[in-house]
Amino acid sequence: VVFNEKSLKELVDIANEHNLYILCDEIYDQIVYDEKFIGIGKVAGDSPVIILNGFSKVHLMTGWRLGYLAFNKSPKLDEIKENLPKLARVRIASNLPVQHAALESLRGPQGYISEFVSELKKRRDLVIKRLNSIPGLSCPNPKGAFYAFPKIENNKYASDKEFVLKLLESKGVLTVYGSGFGTKYGSEHFRLVFLPSLETLDSALNKIEEFMS
Repeated sequence: VVFNEKSLKELVDIANEHNLYILCDEIYDQIVYDEKFIGIGKVAGDSPVIILNGFSKVHLMTGWRLGYLAFNKSPKLDEIKENLPKLARVRIASNLPVQHAALESLRGPQGYISEFVSELKKRRDLVIKRLNSIPGLSCPNPKGAFYAFPKIENNKYASDKEFVLKLLESKGVLTVYGSGFGTKYGSEHFRLVFLPSLETLDSALNKIEEFMS
């Protein structure tokens, strides 16, 4: 989901009404396809906001395990900001070379990001078109990140988990069952990553189509 400015303001209003802190994961902030990303910090005012981000997605540093927190200037966050370094000092930090690499990824040329997102958009478009052409599957168009979340219509298996396991066993296509992300909205869905090449994705989708026939 990519929230627009109106939706973000409504979330901030709800948080203010109930005296809540806002903790927002913006790890995919630059991997957006059809709309402009708006960070919640832009509309939060002096409401307490903590933003989480990292380098594994946009900066392609998967597995390097480095992230960061950003605070806005809300006075309600002063105590957390004061004590967070104490917690950091008693935890094992990311190694020093990784930290220097992260700085260079921020300071260096950023042109690769738009190229990366442009390539991902081609893969997204292929995956969504193919999924929606397969009888028994339907899939909304993701506006960001690199996952498709198709729905299994009239699943002949006992659960989405069994569907995913049977797909893996019979066709060698690895996906993730949707109920693992929560049964209310995830049941009878599965998640497909569209990071591989167009050729690999097309081959995998051919196998999914065979599996559904």
